[in-house]
Amino acid sequence: MALQVIITAPVHPFLLETLKEKGYEVVYEPAISYAGLEALIANAHGLIITTSIKVDAALIDKAINLKWIGRLGSGMELIDVPYALGKGIQCESSPEGNCTTVGEHALGLLLSLMNRIHSSYDEIKMGKWIRDNNRADELTGKKVGIIGLGNTGNAFAKVLAGFDVEILAHDIYKTNFETDRIKSVSLSTIQEQAEVISLHLPLTPLTFHYANATFFANCKKRPYFISTCRGQVTETQAVLGALQNNQLRGAGLDVMENEQLAGYTDQEKQVLGALIAQPNFIATPHIAGYSQEAYLKMAKIILEKIGII
Repeated sequence: MALQVIITAPVHPFLLETLKEKGYEVVYEPAISYAGLEALIANAHGLIITTSIKVDAALIDKAINLKWIGRLGSGMELIDVPYALGKGIQCESSPEGNCTTVGEHALGLLLSLMNRIHSSYDEIKMGKWIRDNNRADELTGKKVGIIGLGNTGNAFAKVLAGFDVEILAHDIYKTNFETDRIKSVSLSTIQEQAEVISLHLPLTPLTFHYANATFFANCKKRPYFISTCRGQVTETQAVLGALQNNQLRGAGLDVMENEQLAGYTDQEKQVLGALIAQPNFIATPHIAGYSQEAYLKMAKIILEKIGII
């Protein structure tokens, strides 16, 4: 009898084809709910997830045959990893697979803000041709603060190599990462000196609402703010307040606290509407790590880490 692998999200065909070639029975349910997975999990040898399903202790207890969990992308906050490991279940992610595209996307958000690309295009669509009020800020020569120097933080630093910038990095989990291009500094130094701040943090109890009203109030250079990590690391209301209070020169978010727009409360709709109305704000729908190339690389890396290829 073939070992069963359940896949709970859209994946590159390479992953499906490889599992089948290796003799696995693949249950491909990219729109499955928690309850649906709960009903199937008892027979699963392997589980592939992204960000749609929470793999908690209750679910793991039902997974009596589960040997491994593969998370496509970065961030393991939806998996009770210690509990799974205690049950002998291998847990792997593939942040190396999409870090390059996250770094490029962060740069894209930043350059769009600094060069008024998206906002001036909106004006042109309204029949306005405005030049003086759309003068750009050059990235060259700026101090860029990177908070979190893991895979994506390093990828962002790499794409900045073509610009003459000074990189100030702060990481609460890492030490001894300073290079000739990257200076290790405290958070307060970034807040005091950086003209650009980019977040690359995992979501943990320590980082929940890391970028809050106090965080922005302590930013002295009125920086551009970019986040491509996890939505709940940044307090949405605080971003709006920082823009309205002129504490930020611009903000670009690829992630939001609540990404289920259809289920927004009236207050959430009001905050998002006010943010979108700011000409120096830009948002994308959690696509920073979603390139065609990353789609394939994440699949390959997960299969390698699990030992299937």
